[in-house]
Amino acid sequence: MKKLFLGGLAILLPVALTFIVFAFIINFFTKPFMAITTDIIRVFQEQHHFTLNPEATKIIARILILIVLCVFIFLLGVVARWFFFRTVIDITHKIFYKIPFVKSIYKVTKEIFVALFSPKAKKAFKGPAITFFTSEKSYAVGFIAGEVPKVCQENSKEKLKSIIIPTAPHPISGLLMLVPESKVHPVDMTNEEAIKFIVSCGLIIPPSKKDAFPST
Repeated sequence: MKKLFLGGLAILLPVALTFIVFAFIINFFTKPFMAITTDIIRVFQEQHHFTLNPEATKIIARILILIVLCVFIFLLGVVARWFFFRTVIDITHKIFYKIPFVKSIYKVTKEIFVALFSPKAKKAFKGPAITFFTSEKSYAVGFIAGEVPKVCQENSKEKLKSIIIPTAPHPISGLLMLVPESKVHPVDMTNEEAIKFIVSCGLIIPPSKKDAFPST
């Protein structure tokens, strides 16, 4: 019974998490425009003398918003290649950088998105690794992140590495740890395999080398 329950949970959990994340993203991008879009749909219904129930109206509104957003993002990417537009973007960056409080949020957000999505940027995560967590008798799976700030490295006698330790089963949150390099052990996994291992709470074992984890 226990194995059957865990097997069913292993199938249901990824589907449920995927649905939750997908629903959150859809709601995040469409909610600000829902009121104006539903109003436009109602006006269209009145002009053409037909009526949709509220749920159908919401679904159609979300679909329309997503289509418009996709087209807008595509056009923004095309226009961004134009020299004039890039000049305007640079001026906008300088303006935001001079506004108190706003500059902190804008700068951090911009750097995070550049690190994650820019094809010219370095990889956000250099690869999975394990390190001691809470004690020297237990390990946690994490990801080797960017360079350690110089001001932090100067306060340590050992060379440090930045490690992101995601939480399970939802690796959206986690801890950023600065760990001595000697305590960081890269493992024979891809980033995708490590994420699957974390999200499944250890139920999905990566097809990697058996001795990937060092013995205690």
